[in-house]
Amino acid sequence: MNIRHLFLMSALAITFIACDKDDDVNNTSTEGKILFSTTVTNPSGDNGSGYLQAVGSLDGGVNYDNHNAIPLGFGSYPCVCKSGNIYVFPDYMGGTELKLKRYILNDNNQLELKGAMTLPANSSAAIVVEANAEKAYVCCQSLDMIIVFNPKTMTEISRIDVSGLRNEGVSAYPGALYIRDGILYVALEQYNSQWMPSENALEMALYNVSDDKFIKKIRNTSLGLCGPSRPVDNQSIFEDENGDIYINCTGSFGYIPGLNSGIARIKKGETEFDESYSINFSETKVDGLSCDYVNVLLMCRYVGNGKLYAYGYAYALDPDNTNSYLARIGVPMIVDLYNKNVKVIEGLPLSNGHGVAMGRHGNKMVYGSANDEYNGFSTVDITTGEIETKVATVVGYPSFFYSFEQ
Repeated sequence: MNIRHLFLMSALAITFIACDKDDDVNNTSTEGKILFSTTVTNPSGDNGSGYLQAVGSLDGGVNYDNHNAIPLGFGSYPCVCKSGNIYVFPDYMGGTELKLKRYILNDNNQLELKGAMTLPANSSAAIVVEANAEKAYVCCQSLDMIIVFNPKTMTEISRIDVSGLRNEGVSAYPGALYIRDGILYVALEQYNSQWMPSENALEMALYNVSDDKFIKKIRNTSLGLCGPSRPVDNQSIFEDENGDIYINCTGSFGYIPGLNSGIARIKKGETEFDESYSINFSETKVDGLSCDYVNVLLMCRYVGNGKLYAYGYAYALDPDNTNSYLARIGVPMIVDLYNKNVKVIEGLPLSNGHGVAMGRHGNKMVYGSANDEYNGFSTVDITTGEIETKVATVVGYPSFFYSFEQ
């Protein structure tokens, strides 16, 4: 299987990419509004189309088609910021309309285009974070570049070139972004020509948000992890109530033994990886999982009190299926970050790599699923653990979910 296609598949697993540390930009009311997208693929699952739409609720077992949706590039999914801005990217693997588009939900619960900015060709743009109302960053991963732009006017301000941070024989490949205490943290994946890491090392570049000046590059080899973030998922870098940053490290996506996935941390007030903390998924057994270990977390959403809801991906759950796009190997889980244990959420179905949408809606975690019985959404109550399956069904694979009711 082509490794870049594997990476694209992980992109397709994305739900909502939330931008942290945003300042409010829009005054549009978003109470009760829900966004989700679906992916409609060819029979082999390696190509197709995406669709994004807004709905009022997921109640009543309703079936949603894509009649009222806007198109998305294959492998590219929205980034929803706290400001209410919704960013839509061109096709992740390249396409004809190379524009980053900014939408909002208007008072009629409709997606309203507010502006667009042309992107460089072959940029693999996938991440946006907003520093404030007039400054944001979009990551152009294949070009080792970050574009600084004005969200209001959708015009470019400047560019940050990270190519000088490449290690020998690899590309720096900037991944997920996060802003804390005026510092922009940029995950450096350091991928080779097969889109894989070549060593167990975590690296990030730090920039001063006020002037975009480079501060330093940080590096860790003691934790035995690599791939610091899923490069298409900003929620793979997140912050807990203590102000500590956690990083979902994807390793080699389970394809190269010894290049490990897991969780790393940068503590509040510090700018280096915490050498006293890690969760290594190649060594941490998952309670309730028939094959003991997951290869990687394709999706994760932090809800508080150390609880991280996730979609684990374990090839051993369907070992005879050679189609990694459509194999049912995505399993809903809870990771306890503080006690370093992982357990399966019993009662939720397995899903393929396209149908792993996740997002919080009130006191429930919503899981998209492409399983043997239906394509749609299920929920788990964060407080009681109560499960409800098939709360809504969709046409295509449910790949993205975001609720403004957090």
